[in-house]
Amino acid sequence: MAHSSYRLRCQLYGHESDVRSVSTITEYDGIVSGSRDKTARIWRPIDKNSFEQRAVLSNHTNYVISTCYIPPNSQFQDGLIVTGGNDKKICVYSAKQGTYLFTLEGHEQTVACLSSVSQSDLLLSSSWDTTGRVWSLSTKQCTQVLRGHSKAVWAILSMDNIILTGGADNIILAWKNQTNTHTYAGHTNCVRSLLALNAKEFLSCSNDFTIKRWNVTSTQCLQTYEGHTSFVYSISMISGEHFASVSEDRSLRLWSLNKSDSMQTIRLPSGTIWSVCTLTNSDVVVGCSDGRICIFTKDESRIASMEEIAGFEQEIASTSIQTKTGDLGEVKIDDLPDEDALKKPGTREGQTTMINKGGGRVEAYQWNMLDQRWMKIGDVVGSADSTSQGQASATGEKILFEGQYYDYVFNVDLDEGVPLKLPYNITEDPWFAAQAFIHRYELNQMFLDQIAQFIITNTKGMVIDQRSSDFADPFTGGGRYVPGLSMDTGTGSKPNADPFTGAGRYVPDSTNSSTVKKSTNVNQDPFTGTGRYVPNGDNNQSSRPLSASQSSVIKSDRDTELSPTFPQTHYIIMGNADTVKILGKLKEFNESAAGDGLRLSDTELQQISELANGDITNLEIKLNLLFQLLKWPIEKVFPILDIIRLVVLQKDVCKYLFENDARSNEFISQLFSYLRPDQSANIMLIFRTLTNLFSNDLSEKYLVKNSNAILAKTLINLPLAKKNTQIALTNVILNYCIYAYRSNDQRLSNYLYECYKEFVDIQFESDGAKRLLLALGTLFLTNAELVLNVQTTSDNSAKRFFTALEKSASQLNTETLECFERCRALVKNL
Repeated sequence: MAHSSYRLRCQLYGHESDVRSVSTITEYDGIVSGSRDKTARIWRPIDKNSFEQRAVLSNHTNYVISTCYIPPNSQFQDGLIVTGGNDKKICVYSAKQGTYLFTLEGHEQTVACLSSVSQSDLLLSSSWDTTGRVWSLSTKQCTQVLRGHSKAVWAILSMDNIILTGGADNIILAWKNQTNTHTYAGHTNCVRSLLALNAKEFLSCSNDFTIKRWNVTSTQCLQTYEGHTSFVYSISMISGEHFASVSEDRSLRLWSLNKSDSMQTIRLPSGTIWSVCTLTNSDVVVGCSDGRICIFTKDESRIASMEEIAGFEQEIASTSIQTKTGDLGEVKIDDLPDEDALKKPGTREGQTTMINKGGGRVEAYQWNMLDQRWMKIGDVVGSADSTSQGQASATGEKILFEGQYYDYVFNVDLDEGVPLKLPYNITEDPWFAAQAFIHRYELNQMFLDQIAQFIITNTKGMVIDQRSSDFADPFTGGGRYVPGLSMDTGTGSKPNADPFTGAGRYVPDSTNSSTVKKSTNVNQDPFTGTGRYVPNGDNNQSSRPLSASQSSVIKSDRDTELSPTFPQTHYIIMGNADTVKILGKLKEFNESAAGDGLRLSDTELQQISELANGDITNLEIKLNLLFQLLKWPIEKVFPILDIIRLVVLQKDVCKYLFENDARSNEFISQLFSYLRPDQSANIMLIFRTLTNLFSNDLSEKYLVKNSNAILAKTLINLPLAKKNTQIALTNVILNYCIYAYRSNDQRLSNYLYECYKEFVDIQFESDGAKRLLLALGTLFLTNAELVLNVQTTSDNSAKRFFTALEKSASQLNTETLECFERCRALVKNL
């Protein structure tokens, strides 16, 4: 049964950054999404209110900006999914299997839009390189290049026998056989998306806040749709008479073609709504800047529960609306009405009003015509006293951006038409903030002084705490980088991030970074709540003496004790744990296990408990019981892997596992079978196990013998690894480098050095970057030829790695930057 208005159906979580594009898989009303986390994902409905993530497509090395679905045809019987990214590439996948097929290359900048041509093997693409392209999917070749725009081409569309392109030069061009036949002028800012209505008409949306309807032949604008209060990014057809649009103003709007005002306005809690598509059942899908995908429906049978809708509306009500970024416009608090104004009904759907709550507090409300009620859509920050583009709150409170509070958050609109957020605190050096902004969005270094001057101008000189110093920034020049000063750039990183369910749940590594204050409540379990099992909660790390067979270790409670010195000579050992909580989780999962051999008796559980606590009597029986539990569902094996990570530190366990090649191969192969991209805790614990295997002579020998295969697995899993998983992976690399130094293994040192070429497209956090720097410095002291290679060649592994780290400078803490400088200085001084 159809409802009179769109309501929330469900929310999909999986992406780790902005969802820049969504497209419909028409065969089963599925979704393909592309994100700034460098992945595209396939989602399939499993019931009326939920979808499952079927595949993660990860062949891009930078943001995925555009997606396209091509239905099955005679040549591609499974259908195709096509993705475009900031890496200039177009990747093509099987839609049925999600397997990678091939890559189309030719664009010189970001691939902004993709579109198929019905009843053909042609694919259209547009790019920031100012061109559109036509590709043959059969031959995998570019057949046409459309040159005519003076700025980035954001949109491309096939209509009958012509192609349309829209760009940042504010115009739309029509093409036939690579010839520009018509120009559509009327927008006053970047054209972001195009949508065909029929053979004679199309829609366009723009950064000028409008949507326009055009006649193809006459080039006349037939109608303008107004209502959005900021950039309109994407439009999608719902039916023959209705369409949807999304905007920087945090709203999804539903329109009738025959009316200039929107029929319904749905506010979302996300800061930006980037993309929209429509399923064949008329449900509307949007991609958001917080990584979520929201689906809305008019069908009562698919509407979310009242509890989920209430939670969604509460999330909207608790958001902050910034007056200077276009949500509501400039306001003066004293001129606003009080709460009595909410007693009067609104006059139109989506009407907004601001209410003076007193004490400098302002709340925003939106009128829901269908429900006949005012709905709170956020707390207003920003006032007439704020700067022209950035703002502080009306009460002097700071602005929340990506988990951090700032005095200002500016909108910076570059030539490509993309509004980029520039956060700034008045205690920061403007040049440092500018450099962080350049690294965040991978901009040209030539913008540095221009951005810094922009900050100074728009903060009216409110720059304080500019300490004089003899230190020089290793990336941007003298007097900017000051070791010891705060380097908070608003990344929003949280120390207690759960690898399964988000912040504040499962804390695998709460004290790993010396720059993060330890939470007062770190023992939080992803499934059962707080105060339970924390895999390696303290993550105390140990370094061992030069002999792998020696049992004594040097305990290290903080990462700061991993000193930035070269060479590193003590293996990293990750041996701290709360076995009570690990075993508690194991018992909980065991109680829900079903099937022969999957559920242990109390006696068998007790034997595993004894093993975890160091009792190795009847060792073979206990280990067989432990490995038997690896048959559990993959999402429940992490406490088992955590126990394995601990027991391999025992000499007798390693002797049993590694004195026989067949058994050791079976053990490592079984561990590797649990390396799945969607199971980050398993990845982390497996590589912590590999880290600990360096503590024993037998297992160390096995790791060295199979170094190529193990390092290959490490490199495969490193690109998408976050915080704690990245630390585990880089610990394995560091231990290999330590082995190479201690044994003077030139072959291994050469191989490890070549691995650094693979790190150029990875976003490293401070702790991971630090370990790779320590490893590289250790390699330089192992093999003099490596130093000579850096000193005498212009393109080499080390220089590529250093360049990649420079791009992540804003994410690195002071100690890692110091280690960076010492590593580079090491090359000069040897």
